[in-house]
Parts: sequence; C-alpha cells; structure tokens
Amino acid sequence: MDSNTVLRVGAVGLLGLMLFGAAFALHEPDAPGPVRVFPAVLPADPLAAELTRCRKLGLGAADNQACEEAWAESRARFFSPPNVSREH
Repeated sequence: MDSNTVLRVGAVGLLGLMLFGAAFALHEPDAPGPVRVFPAVLPADPLAAELTRCRKLGLGAADNQACEEAWAESRARFFSPPNVSREH
C-alpha cells in the first residue's frame, strides 16, 4: 500500500473514533424525565390587576384617571429606595 493511502485510512479511522466518542459522551442514559414547572401562586396585588386592566385598554388608558394613578403608584414603587415605606 501507498503511504498516503495508509495515512488517509488512519485519519478516517481516527475521525470515526472521535465521532463515536463524542456521541457516547453526549448520550446520558440516566437523564431525568422532563421537569414539571408550575406557575407561582402570588398574593393578589390590586396595583398589578389595575395595570393589567390599563394595558388591555390600549390607547384608551391615556385618558383614564384610574390608569394615571396606577402608573404613578407603579413609578413610585419602582423608583423608591429599598426599605422605605410609603404612606397612603
């Protein structure tokens, strides 16, 4: 046999072994089944409910006084420093 042919066969064989090894390493026979994720149960937040209602109103929420107040409260909550209580 020619030395080039031997090198090619060796390279193809080595490549085949590497692919087999990679496939074997990636195969996880003891992989757990799918993880079931349940939505978190959050306490009712009237502000969140009002913001959701305003979001559903779309452009009509711009003229709604209750939405304006909800947005103001949301901004106050977002921009207030931590551990500062607001009195209402």
